[in-house]
Amino acid sequence: ATPTAKISIPVLNYHSVNIDPGNVVVISPAKLEQQMKYLHDHGYTPISLSTFIDLMENESGLTAPVNPVLLTFDDGYADNVKEAMPILATYNFPATLFMSPGMVDDGYYLNWEQVKQLQKSGWDIQPHGMTHPHLPQLTAEQQAFEITEARKLIEEKLGTQADVFCYPYGEYNKATLKILKDHGFRYAFTI
Repeated sequence: ATPTAKISIPVLNYHSVNIDPGNVVVISPAKLEQQMKYLHDHGYTPISLSTFIDLMENESGLTAPVNPVLLTFDDGYADNVKEAMPILATYNFPATLFMSPGMVDDGYYLNWEQVKQLQKSGWDIQPHGMTHPHLPQLTAEQQAFEITEARKLIEEKLGTQADVFCYPYGEYNKATLKILKDHGFRYAFTI
């Protein structure tokens, strides 16, 4: 049998798209535009989360596009609709949003209508905990609620599968990994 070719797919991680000099989790719209133009002009192919999974699992016989890259946005800031969505749409780039459903509707974070707009624009929506907690500081029971309730709400509101998790703050422990496995999550992202 021939060995399976290894594939490496860079994941670019963004948060808020706004003007906030000095804030490391904020990128200006102009800088995001510049980076998307760079990817476009230099032959990178942003891919959907499902394509990412198919390529990683190599079960569908799918051939990787030239220079695949996964674009992710964490937390679910309202500016993702206003600023990031139109920039990515210009280049027809898909993205993945890891959101915390317990934070919707406060004006600073996306509401469900905005999340649906992103979904219609080709974004994959996945859980990032209900309230973006430091998971290792919680009991296993609290962690399970944060993880499974976020998934449940996303699946109910959007009618999609939400079985890919992103650790808030990139933090996890053995309990987190067991919960994800026990609940059938396929992948989990960190920073």
